[in-house]
Amino acid sequence: MGKRFRGFGLIGKGLALALLLASAAQASQFRAFGRDAQVRGSDLIAIGRVVSVRSDWDERHSAIHTDAEIAIDEVWKGDPQGDRIVVRSLGGRVGNVALEVDGSAEFTIGEHVLVFLRAADGAYVPWGMRFGKYEIIDEGGASFAVGPLPPKVTGAQQFSQVSVPLDDLRAEVAAFAGEVK
Repeated sequence: MGKRFRGFGLIGKGLALALLLASAAQASQFRAFGRDAQVRGSDLIAIGRVVSVRSDWDERHSAIHTDAEIAIDEVWKGDPQGDRIVVRSLGGRVGNVALEVDGSAEFTIGEHVLVFLRAADGAYVPWGMRFGKYEIIDEGGASFAVGPLPPKVTGAQQFSQVSVPLDDLRAEVAAFAGEVK
């Protein structure tokens, strides 16, 4: 009889994992917001370069987060406490265990980024998850911010990523913030 129920532990673990993944999928649904709400809700809007990326377990060892250290080049809003900041996103890989969160911002060492951030627990988190991070691409003397549009922006919703001239985005943020440096 013991052999008959031996696999139940594995099935039970599989069901628990399925429930966890279902709740993670629920967590990655986004409320519609526009650039104005994103700018108002951000404590810091800055351009910088990713200098390190490290994933680790949270204090309870129940979830994995990834910290990206960013060297600040330019601040559009807010006042960082130094020339480097830590941006924390949910998900990552520690050893053989990975947590993938749909909609979470991902950072790569060396990447040049524009970030919309809010302060949380000694670090910053992207405002609107993946919508709070844009990669900056320089091409032909011009710079472009490449990334997803906030969910409320219309007209380009069918695209998974868009490219916006960095100067245009700077002007749009300045209009909403009134304090872009």
